Amino acid sequence: MGRPRRTQCGVSLIELLVAMAIGLFAMLAIAQSFAISEGHRRTATSGGDATFSGVLAQHTLQRDARMAGFGINHPVLLGCRILAYDAWSTPPREFNFFLAPVLITQGAGTAPDEITITYGNSDTLPVPIELAKDMPTPAANFQVKSSFGVLAGDLLVIAEVGLDCTLAQATNTPGQGESGHKDLIIHNHGNFRDAHGNTLRARYNKPGGLGPNYSKNAILYNLGPAPVVNRYYVQSNELRVDQLLSNALGGRVAGDIVQLQAEYGRDGDGDGDVDSWTTATPATAAQWAATLAIRLALVARSPLPERERDAEGVCTTTTASPVWAGGTLDVTALPDWRCYRYRVFESVTSLRNLIWRPA
Repeated sequence: MGRPRRTQCGVSLIELLVAMAIGLFAMLAIAQSFAISEGHRRTATSGGDATFSGVLAQHTLQRDARMAGFGINHPVLLGCRILAYDAWSTPPREFNFFLAPVLITQGAGTAPDEITITYGNSDTLPVPIELAKDMPTPAANFQVKSSFGVLAGDLLVIAEVGLDCTLAQATNTPGQGESGHKDLIIHNHGNFRDAHGNTLRARYNKPGGLGPNYSKNAILYNLGPAPVVNRYYVQSNELRVDQLLSNALGGRVAGDIVQLQAEYGRDGDGDGDVDSWTTATPATAAQWAATLAIRLALVARSPLPERERDAEGVCTTTTASPVWAGGTLDVTALPDWRCYRYRVFESVTSLRNLIWRPA
């Protein structure tokens, strides 16, 4: 008797098709679960990124705004245009900025504003220095009544009512000069020794001078060796800064910033309190003296678009522009603006150096 044949075991075609169908349904369920999970992760991550960018941008602006006006807080000549020269640029350049703690340049229409913040870093009290004699030429040295606190390398602004101001760089330390020259501030365009004995080339003194001949009615502001003139603006969805004195342009502060708006806080009745908020730049020294604060709003956007769409395929993540105390922060000019989430960072900063000023 021969050996019995063993029954061959296997999977029939019908069984295989059923198994594939079950596997496809399982893969579909897993894919849907993953898509939902990824959406939640994207939303959480984008919100965190927007928060980080907004906090960084707000902190940087507030840090500068708190120092705004230090060294230039004498109320008589606030707002004058400063003529400046930079010998270290290639080619050397002439440029202007304003003797103002904060200058808000309104964007066209609903475009982001620009904010320029200026302050000094002198170690001495910010008390203006008076000239003792008229200047015969724009390049003449400054004969002053007292040169206290001026060191070689310090940047100075000379100002007189009715005239443009001028930026100059001290190339001597008057207090260390010989008898008869202790009240003479020199601003040559060549090499000099700074307060630490280092040989440097003067950067901000133009041969022949820049501005008018100032009279003994003019005053000097000592801004210290490294004052700040920073212009903040939004470009390509980034908050950027131009450091005007050093000619370092386009520095990136924070990404995913799409809007910047600012206003001046004005004291209209002299009681020391802000009575109104305005976008109008002060036009006189008295109006600058009555400007006690600025308020600003930054809008940070999530870096990744959301996927929620209506039946017509239009994004529904955001349906209206965000708002702040000063009104609407328009983001509708951005491509696909409805597909993103936005965070508003709003702050008010007192211009303390305009409040604490010389009598």
